[in-house]
Amino acid sequence: MSLSRIIKEKALELGFVAAGIASPEPFQIYAEELAGRPEMYEWGRGLSERASVRDLDLTRFVDPRRYLPEVKSLIVVTDSYWEEAFPPSLSGKIGRCYLKGLFCPEDNLPKRRRKEFRDFLQGLGMKTIYGPAPARLAGARAGVTHYGKNCFAFANEAAGQSSWVVNEPYLVDRELEPDSATLKLGCPENCRKCLDACPTGALYAPLKMDPRKCIAYLSYFTGGEIPRPIRPKMGTWVYGCDRCQEACPRNAKWMEKSKPVDEALAARAGDFQLETLLSMSQEHYEQKVWPLFYYIRKENRRLWQRNAAVALGNLGDPDKAPALLAALDNPDPVVRVHAVWALGKLGGPKARAAIGEVRKTDESEQVREEIEKTLEDS
Repeated sequence: MSLSRIIKEKALELGFVAAGIASPEPFQIYAEELAGRPEMYEWGRGLSERASVRDLDLTRFVDPRRYLPEVKSLIVVTDSYWEEAFPPSLSGKIGRCYLKGLFCPEDNLPKRRRKEFRDFLQGLGMKTIYGPAPARLAGARAGVTHYGKNCFAFANEAAGQSSWVVNEPYLVDRELEPDSATLKLGCPENCRKCLDACPTGALYAPLKMDPRKCIAYLSYFTGGEIPRPIRPKMGTWVYGCDRCQEACPRNAKWMEKSKPVDEALAARAGDFQLETLLSMSQEHYEQKVWPLFYYIRKENRRLWQRNAAVALGNLGDPDKAPALLAALDNPDPVVRVHAVWALGKLGGPKARAAIGEVRKTDESEQVREEIEKTLEDS
């Protein structure tokens, strides 16, 4: 059995749904895309100052030799993150890949599987580095995924050929037989359902996305206020977004497939309900929320509360008004601003009266400005 086959079989044994091998030359298509719209990615350079992640300079991933000068091959494994059913109460609120904890601080199956595979490669005598390559392009070059117009990777064979997958590249210093690339777009020519489903216009053309407009980016990488015109478009999403994937006809079959319940996630779903997030203590945030959804810094709990307030406003359920009324006493003006806006969305005399009372007492200029705009709109 060839070494390439041994590696692929080990990946499948560990629970990855596909594995392929690619050559390690620079990703020129990637470089050209970045060079063609640099203003869309400038935000990544100072990302570590406002989020729990490193600065993101995507140009660093163009040439794998930057991280491993002696790189000879890329091994790409694919992980499917919708093999179990998600709690219905979290539908439309938190992106499924985050609910599955694919890349989070807490110890879980994906993290252990990733480590075991890296250890296996190193045990074969290979110098191995995990991660520093454009995952979707690497997956297409390795023949395990191809593209959708929504910019996601779609599995060639696994997970019902859906986009509920992620690719994980490994750089190794061993020359392995590469697989045939699948650098292709798999969508019907006239289909644009994913583009039409994107409420903010982040998907502005097939295979083109402005990340600054994406709901996912807005939910966890923006500080302060969410711009008023954007708030209604956020829907009930508080961390991530699956709108373009849910709208894709190619994903429908896998979405409708009966799956076993993710019991571990179901047991903790109550920790992530909108009202819970809006009123949560710092202790609840650090112990229950941050270990799974860590992009927002521990000191920025207010951003979760901000997002929850917007989601409750867009939910349109008058029974949620008490939670928003209580949030008017939140010590952070950013939370109060969005609670005022959400109450304005819900409407009704009780909400209007509460906003009027806050108008008399709140000393924050930004809250008072929001009150005036909300009262004008109602």
